[in-house]
Amino acid sequence: MQGSYEAIKALDAEVIAVTTQDLSTADGSIESVGITFPLAYDVTEAVPKQWERFDNFDTELADASLYVIDRDGHLVWQSLGDNYRHQVAAETVLMRLDSIGG
Repeated sequence: MQGSYEAIKALDAEVIAVTTQDLSTADGSIESVGITFPLAYDVTEAVPKQWERFDNFDTELADASLYVIDRDGHLVWQSLGDNYRHQVAAETVLMRLDSIGG
């Protein structure tokens, strides 16, 4: 997403990555790969458990998934992986955002 972050921002949208890993001491690592979008920590695992996206692949990790939520807080699109390594192309996200008007 980082490579398309400016295009996403141009559609008046935001990327927020959520991790259940405690990366509070990894600031140098995050900066070294150039991530400029917000990164939220949920070490309690409450969010992925509430969304039923935790340990579906016997990894004891949050499942990789992506959600597009509109300005009214409605889920308008989601991409749920069939394994823990699931990734979505930024072009797909841009297309989805463009279809809802950003």
